[in-house]
Amino acid sequence: MSTDHDSGPEHTRVALERDGHVAIITFENPPLNIITAQLRPQLMAAISAVRDDSSVRCVILTGAGDRAFCAGADLNEEAELTPTSVRQFLEDDCEIFDALEELAVPVIAAVNGHCMGGGLELALSCDIRIVADDAKHLGAGVKVGLVVSTTRMTRIAGQAVAKDVLLTGRIFDGAEAVRLGLASEAVARTEVLATALRWAHQISARAPLAVRRTKQSIHEASTLSYSEAMSRELDHFAALSATDDHKHAIQAFFSRTDPTFIGK
Repeated sequence: MSTDHDSGPEHTRVALERDGHVAIITFENPPLNIITAQLRPQLMAAISAVRDDSSVRCVILTGAGDRAFCAGADLNEEAELTPTSVRQFLEDDCEIFDALEELAVPVIAAVNGHCMGGGLELALSCDIRIVADDAKHLGAGVKVGLVVSTTRMTRIAGQAVAKDVLLTGRIFDGAEAVRLGLASEAVARTEVLATALRWAHQISARAPLAVRRTKQSIHEASTLSYSEAMSRELDHFAALSATDDHKHAIQAFFSRTDPTFIGK
């Protein structure tokens, strides 16, 4: 399946494709895949389509080409903001970031090039990041008199990493992103999408109900008290123990076969 959400100028579009149980969302706005007023509703439409498709077990988000994942927002649009319109501008972006983070299925960012500003926040909104080893990452807030990415980066990698890269506003590459705990794997730029697909298919082969609840439980662990989070973890375990997928997995273990999960 391939669907283009195209409502803007030529070459500004979002493509939604399928590879088995994996949905691939690709945004195209050359040369740097910046987020514009035309691209936002297309991205939201693709995210909504994935959310409403129960057969999707994992999502990959990437940018077209091999130069940039996403280099942030349109500076021309930002220049037109007023003190009364800036908040809505930010909330429009946050709607996209939050929608990605709140998808029930895991989302993998395939960071195939420059990952800056709003592009960095877009990647941080995903659950896993596979990055080009030479991809330039930048949270440029302090360089332009703003605050960016402090909440998500701190929750993902801790205060020390957030203070390192956000207080300095320095550029770091994909290989360092892995060392900092901001990405899971760094590969050659030409291998980013294939590597993300390998991760996505591995996730998709697991019990889908368990994958969804595991993502939910991890998020709960970061917001609830220890006792509340542990109680929720046990709730998830108990609920899943009655599923057909769990019973099938136990049978497959004893018969030494690979389980095939159906999401029930």
